[in-house]
Amino acid sequence: MRRRRLRTLFGVAAIAFVSIWLLQKINVLPTLREIFSPKPLVIDETPVLIKEIRSIGQLITATLYDEVVVDSIEITKGSRFVRSFNAIVPFRILPSADKQIVLVARGKVLAGTDLNLLADSSMKISGDTVWLQLPRTKILDAIINPSGYEIFVENGNWSPQAVTAVKLKAREKMIDHAFEQNIIDKASMKTKAVMEDFLHAAGFKIIVLSE
Repeated sequence: MRRRRLRTLFGVAAIAFVSIWLLQKINVLPTLREIFSPKPLVIDETPVLIKEIRSIGQLITATLYDEVVVDSIEITKGSRFVRSFNAIVPFRILPSADKQIVLVARGKVLAGTDLNLLADSSMKISGDTVWLQLPRTKILDAIINPSGYEIFVENGNWSPQAVTAVKLKAREKMIDHAFEQNIIDKASMKTKAVMEDFLHAAGFKIIVLSE
């Protein structure tokens, strides 16, 4: 009885050994060498790469140089009288007495992407493929140096605060011109091209970018 039991155990062991050997041959089961051999350490490079991209800061990819003319008119008590008088006579007799300032401004509008806003979840890496969601392209700044302003016409006395308000009006007009000339689309295309070059240099072959 004992000898029969031993034969049965040896038979089961032999069948199990042959089955494992066949499964390893067809690559279904790993070999003992594969099981106990040290595995390569896989390091997630995403945080390091995101930190490097953030270090770029504001990526300026489109610049529009522009010149705008803005004005401002204020009606005073005296100019209101002149307006009323000219309105009742057959033709204009008195010159306008309105306070008026006309200002010429020359400067530039900068558009691009603020890479400081890149989130930790904005990137995904799989092998040689990377997916990256960039922050929205936007107007980063509109610069008019003090020497870029020229007062073309100035009637009446204008306070520094009133002149500053006209200068801000010139800056907004310059930004409006930039939007009209599709500076955002141009900057977005350039930003993606720059990031593609950066990521290719980092070793990625397939790059998927979005905003």
